Order: sequence, then structure tokens, then C-alpha cells
Amino acid sequence: MTTVQKTYRIDEELQQRADYVLSEMGMNSTTAINMFLKRVVAEEKLPFTPQVIDKEQIAIRQEIQKLTDKIPVAKIDWDNSEQVKELLDDW
Repeated sequence: MTTVQKTYRIDEELQQRADYVLSEMGMNSTTAINMFLKRVVAEEKLPFTPQVIDKEQIAIRQEIQKLTDKIPVAKIDWDNSEQVKELLDDW
């Protein structure tokens, strides 16, 4: 299979956030884009239904995202008894 290199314009913040989410799933943008395009070809349609979202819904979603971005998230090594004890002591 021959591959091609393409250039797409993507909002920088969107790309950074997507890269973070994808890395948590163990993949990168290239893999995700290939998966998306394979589904488009296989189904001959978008693998989701596009929807028009009104400005109020967008504002609500943005506010929710701002609030959830402030929630601290810690990765716990469940094999490390000190980290587990620390986590449970806080409850």
C-alpha cells in the first residue's frame, strides 16, 4: 500500500486536546484519521450524524469544558501501596 502525506488546517487548541485524548487511548492523530477514513469508505457515509448546534448549546458546552478542565486528575499507580493509601486517606 502506498501512503500519501496530506496537510490539513486544524485549530491548534483542538489538535492539542485531540492529541491528549488520543494518546490516552494509545494512538495518534494519524491512526485516528485513518480509522475515520476507513469507516467513511466502508459505510459510504460519515460514521456519525452531523447536527446543527445553536449558540446557547455551544456556550453551555464551552462553560462545562472550562469547569471540567479545572478538575484535578491524578494518575494512580495501583501497585504502589503508598499512592493508594494516600488516595483513600483523602476520602
